[in-house]
Amino acid sequence: MSVHGDTFRLEQVISNLLENALKYSPDGGTIRVRLSLTDDVAVLSVTDPGIGIPEDQQQQLFDRYFRARNASTRSYGGLGLGLYISRDIVERHGGRIWVESVPGRGSTFYVALPTLASVRPALPQVWPDRHLH
Repeated sequence: MSVHGDTFRLEQVISNLLENALKYSPDGGTIRVRLSLTDDVAVLSVTDPGIGIPEDQQQQLFDRYFRARNASTRSYGGLGLGLYISRDIVERHGGRIWVESVPGRGSTFYVALPTLASVRPALPQVWPDRHLH
């Protein structure tokens, strides 16, 4: 299964998610990366055992300059642009990005992108007068 996209921009999204997972898991732990595929969509998930994000702030994470209130700028640094840029890249590829998180228990970020099979409809094998080869 393949997705159509700008390799460098999609690498930027993956890199941002991995860097955030490492940054917000200060006590270490395992970062899990998973890719699941269907005919229509490829879903990448990055799970960390970090500080987590309060539910009321999860949607705002993808806004420009937003930083969760439980992440101090002194401890974690950053400008609050990484997830905003990642969302823009993913949406420009026809996809979606979201988070599921529990404070104190970590976060899972998901990126869903349409596969080539979902973008291009399959041609019929037989037209009324002709066979396709």
